[in-house]
Formats: sequence, C-alpha cells, structure tokens
Amino acid sequence: MFSLRQSNRTRSGSKTVRNALVVAAAAASALVLAAPSAGAAGVPGGAGSATWYSNGDKLTICDNAADNKSVVVQASFTSTLKWHTSGAGKCTDRSYGDLAEGFSFSFRVCLGDYSEGIYYPATCSGWVGAVA
Repeated sequence: MFSLRQSNRTRSGSKTVRNALVVAAAAASALVLAAPSAGAAGVPGGAGSATWYSNGDKLTICDNAADNKSVVVQASFTSTLKWHTSGAGKCTDRSYGDLAEGFSFSFRVCLGDYSEGIYYPATCSGWVGAVA
C-alpha cells in the first residue's frame, strides 16, 4: 500500500519559513521597544523641543534657535521645571528619577529665561502624553 508522507524537502522548507517569521517578529518587537513611549513636543516656530523615552525614564530637551531664550519642560505631576542650559544647537538629557512602570503624565515645552527662573506661557506647546 501507499502511505502519505510529507517529504523532508517540504518539511525543511516549512521550518525555514517558520524560523524566518520568528526572527522577523523579534526584530519588529525590538523596534517597538526602542521607540519613545510617547511623542515629542516642540514650541511654536521650532525654537525648542523635547522627547520622552520610557526606557531609562529620560527626557531629551533641545534648543534649536540662537534666540537668547532657554528651553524648559513643565510636567503635569511636579512643579519642578527641567531646563536645557547648554546653548543653541544642543540637547540635554534630564530625568524625573525612576518612575513606576506604566505611570502616565503629560508635559509641554516652553521658552523662558533660566537666569530669572521664569518661562513664558504664551510660547508653550500643547500638552503631550507620556508613559514611564
């Protein structure tokens, strides 16, 4: 009698396809994990910006214009302002400490005067959501 059996060639091909799919899924997961957990915000006109990264609970603040103004970030859960003080064309990493995983908050970016400790509300971006 004849028996129905899949050839080794077909079985090997299926295993190769399955392995390729596993590798592709792992690569896609790595890309998602490397991305910021939330978006970025920038002041109108692009003079300053900030991006939140949940991996490391890090906020990167950038001054994009030589306008004699500092870039500052205000977060919804604290009265502590995070300032970029390294000058135009540069970025500074700031932290709020080790926040609990899944902690949600909002932040916005403004221009201000670091030496006076003030920011200008009329220059602020909209609030952007972030997750630790």
